[in-house]
Amino acid sequence: MLMKHILVVDDSKTNLAIAKQELSEDYQVTPVISGFQALQFLEKRTTDLILLDINMPEMDGKETLRRVKQNPLWAKIPIIFLTADSTPETESDCLALGADDFIAKPFVPKVMKRRISRIIELNELRYDLETRLEEKTREVELVTIQSIMAIARTIDEKDKYTSGHSSRVAKCSVALAKRLGWSEEECQNLHYVALLHDIGKIGVPDNILNKPSRLTDSEFAIIKKHPVMGNAILKDIKTIAHVNEGALYHHERYDGSGYPCGLKGEEIPITARIVGIADAYDAMTSSRIYRPKLTEEKVIQEFETGSGTQFDPEFCRIFVEMLREGFSLEEDLVVKAAENHEAAKDEAGYLKEIHSILETDQLTGLFNQISIEKQVNQVLQTKKSGAFYLVQLDHLKAINMEKGHIVGDALLKEIADVLKENVGEGDLLSRIKGDQFAIFYPNLETQKEAMNQAKRIFATVLSKMEEKGGGEYSSVSIGISLVEGRRKTFEELLNRADRALYHVLSSGKNGYHVYYDSQAEVINRSTSADLDDIRRYVARMLTSEEQAQMILFTIEERKADAVTLEKAMSMLNTALMDSLRQADDITKYSTSQYVVVLKNVETENAKEIAERILKKFYCINTQEGMALSYDLQTVTLLEE
Repeated sequence: MLMKHILVVDDSKTNLAIAKQELSEDYQVTPVISGFQALQFLEKRTTDLILLDINMPEMDGKETLRRVKQNPLWAKIPIIFLTADSTPETESDCLALGADDFIAKPFVPKVMKRRISRIIELNELRYDLETRLEEKTREVELVTIQSIMAIARTIDEKDKYTSGHSSRVAKCSVALAKRLGWSEEECQNLHYVALLHDIGKIGVPDNILNKPSRLTDSEFAIIKKHPVMGNAILKDIKTIAHVNEGALYHHERYDGSGYPCGLKGEEIPITARIVGIADAYDAMTSSRIYRPKLTEEKVIQEFETGSGTQFDPEFCRIFVEMLREGFSLEEDLVVKAAENHEAAKDEAGYLKEIHSILETDQLTGLFNQISIEKQVNQVLQTKKSGAFYLVQLDHLKAINMEKGHIVGDALLKEIADVLKENVGEGDLLSRIKGDQFAIFYPNLETQKEAMNQAKRIFATVLSKMEEKGGGEYSSVSIGISLVEGRRKTFEELLNRADRALYHVLSSGKNGYHVYYDSQAEVINRSTSADLDDIRRYVARMLTSEEQAQMILFTIEERKADAVTLEKAMSMLNTALMDSLRQADDITKYSTSQYVVVLKNVETENAKEIAERILKKFYCINTQEGMALSYDLQTVTLLEE
C-alpha cells in the first residue's frame, strides 16, 4: 500500500529528527531545513502534506506558505504550521494565511499524528468531491447544450414559416456581443439565451403560428403571450444566466411601447436588447407568406428609423456598422433550412441520440452507471448466472495531483481501451465513477471462471499502467460478485462487488477478491460476520491503552434504486457529521453502510450516540421506506 508523503520544513535538525522518527512508521517523510529547499523539492515532486515551521532565517514559514499557495500546482497541498508561539493571535494569523492547522512546539507525537491524519483525510475527501463535481459539471454542460439544441429545434419546427429562426438569432446576437467586447464565456451564455428566446411559442396553437395570412387582433393577442409563457418555463433554470430575461423582454421597445411589461431604455436587460435587435433582423431578412424579405438597404433604413424608439441607439449604431461592413445571415438561411429539414425527417433518431449522450461517459465513450444498471437488470430478468466486476485504479488521484488531470484522463482512456479487449459480445462494460469501471459477464457461472477472468483483467490493466509510466502508482484492485443461481439486481451485485473491493483495499490494494453468497447473507442486512471483519481491522489500529466502540449503520431497503440509495447515504453522512466528534472515525463500508469508530467511549454512551444519529437521520431523510439500523461492538487490542 502506497504511504502518504509528508514534507517537514524546519531549521532545527533536532525537530526534523523527532518528526521523522515519529512519523516514518506511517508516512514517507522528507525533512528539509529551509523554505528554499522546500520549494526546490516541490519543483521535482509533490507531497500529500507540509509541516512548516514559522520562524526560520532568510525565508520564514509565512513567506514559504505564500509562495506555495501562489503556484497553482501546489496551492491545494494542505499545510500545518509548527510554532512555539501558541497564542490565539498567532493561530488566527496562521489560518488567515491559508494554513489548514496549527501544532504548538514542543509537539506531542500522538496529537501531531492525529491532526496530520485528519487533515490528509479531509483533503482527500475534498479532492474526491471536486473531481466528482468536475465530472458531473462536464456531463451536465454537454447534456444542457444538447437539450438546448433539441428545444430550439422543436420551437423552430413548430413554426414552419420561421424554420431555423432561433439558431440565426443566436448567431446574430453573439456577433453583436463580440463587437461590443463581450468575453467568450459571456457570448456562449448569450448564445443559449437567444436559442431559447421563443420557447414560449410552444404554448401558442399551431393554427395561429402557421396561419398563411395576417393575424387578427385576437390572434396577435395570443401570440403576444409567448414572452410570459417563455419566462414561466425558464425562470427556474440556474445553469444559464439571464435565460428567462431573453424570453420575457425581447419584444420590449426602447421607448417603452413594447410588450409584455412596457419597460423603457436601460430598464430592459442588456441581453434582451441584443436579442431584440437580432430577432428583428432575422424577421426583416426572412420571407413571409404575406411579404418578401427586405433588401439590404431597406433593412439598414429600418434600423436607423427604429434607433432610440424600438432599439437601443448605441447597439443599433454598432449593428448598422456591421451591416454596412457586410454582416449577413444569408448563407445560414440555406444551410440551416437544409439541416432542419434533415433533422425533421428523423426526430426519433435525434431523441435517441440525446438518450445516448445521457447514458455515455463523456471521457471514455463507455456506458455510464445509469446505462449499465438498466442493461444489467434487463439481462438478469432472464438469466441467473453471471459475474460482476468493479475495477479500480488505486492511485488515480495521486497521478492527477502529481502529473495533472490531462495525464490522468489519458490513462483512463487507455484503460478503457484495455478493458474493451477483455469483453466480448453480450458482455457489458462501463465507467461508473472517477477511478472505477464496472464489467458484467452474463455467461460466467463459477468462482473458478470468475477468478480466471479476474487474473486476465488484472494482468492486462497492470501491464498498461506500467507501460504508461505509472511506476509506484501502478496498482489496480478488483472486487467481484457472482449471481450464483439466484435472481439478483444490479444494486445487489454492485454492493457485493463493493464489499469484495473493500477487502482488497484493506489488505493492501493491488489484487482481486470474490464475494459470493456462501460468504454472507444479503448485503442490505448487516451481519455479525461483517462486524467481525471490521473489528479485527480496527483492533490493529489501537494501542494497548485504548478501547473503541464500533457501530455499523445499515440502510435497509431491497428495492431502492442506486440514485435513491445514494441520496439516503448522503443524508446518513450528514447525520454522522453533525453528531460525531472530530476524533471519531467514519468510513463508508459499502453502498448501503457506514462504519463509525468511537475511541474511549463506554458502551452505554455509544448507544446514546447511535440513537442520536438514528433520530437525526429520520429528521432529514426524505426517502420513503428507507430504514436505518445499527450493530454495536466493543473493540480492544486483545481482540486482534
